[in-house]
Amino acid sequence: MPVTAAQLAAADTNFRALYTRGLGAGFNALNPAVMTVNSSAATETHGWLADLPAIREKLGEYVRSEIQRLGYSLDNKTYGGIVDIPMEAFEDDQLGLYGPTITGWGEKVNPMHQSYFTDLLINGFSGTKGKDYTNGAFFGTAKKQHAKAKQSVSNKDTKKLNTANFETALASLQERLDSEGDPLNLGMDGAKLLLVVTADDRSTADSIVGVQKLASGADNPNYKKATVVVLPGLKTKAQASAVINNADALPWFLMDVSKSVKPLIYQARTPFTITSLTSPTSQQVFDQDKFSFKVRGRGNYGYGLWELAYGSTGADAAA
Repeated sequence: MPVTAAQLAAADTNFRALYTRGLGAGFNALNPAVMTVNSSAATETHGWLADLPAIREKLGEYVRSEIQRLGYSLDNKTYGGIVDIPMEAFEDDQLGLYGPTITGWGEKVNPMHQSYFTDLLINGFSGTKGKDYTNGAFFGTAKKQHAKAKQSVSNKDTKKLNTANFETALASLQERLDSEGDPLNLGMDGAKLLLVVTADDRSTADSIVGVQKLASGADNPNYKKATVVVLPGLKTKAQASAVINNADALPWFLMDVSKSVKPLIYQARTPFTITSLTSPTSQQVFDQDKFSFKVRGRGNYGYGLWELAYGSTGADAAA
């Protein structure tokens, strides 16, 4: 039977609902480490306040500091895809066959975000691919908030995960100070401190922070000091990456997500929505006997504050 306008409208409404259902079901393991920033232009410059004045007892004059803004720009990019459905599927009332596909399309959005954030973490060891607001690599051995900072620190390692290396990373976060010498109070809440690992390191990570007693029977001092997050695809991406350049690498990361600013940014310009080309009078339908549905969104992925993160390439032996 001929395809009717009512049939097309019903299919459009149904596919939108199925896509939205899938959108809510998709999983992004790194979501707690991501700060979403809304964008209103093609490019956004994130002017981090590199330093804040100290708050001290007023002895004469207030402590006065000049705040330096450090620009970090992200260009919005377009992401999406198109699926074509033949007219025959409408004529033969076979649209139900495409329902799982449309739902699955929605489910792909959050894993897509996760994949790009995984790339960011891996590229964060590179001074060219992984630049943050300091214009240097997100993970480095001599990180400074800005040129006037009184100290530099390392938030980078190359060793595989073990208890000693976890404790080194935790101490690095907990000892970090602002430029006035005040503690940043990082790594103090294990529920908001993510230990991000490959699937291969799940048991190692669990043995470090997930068990209350050690094999000796003694209390585990690191119990619940962090929350283990297994990042799917991290091992495969890292071992294939020219940045890490090691076929045995098992990278891992420790990130404090307790602050309003996060280690990673998602710059949201246009939400990921589904639209359709289903007009019977369109040139495509006339020429090719197919209707099209498109998912499209705009945004970009970037680095927040390196101060909140510690990363290891996992390329070298743990000890």
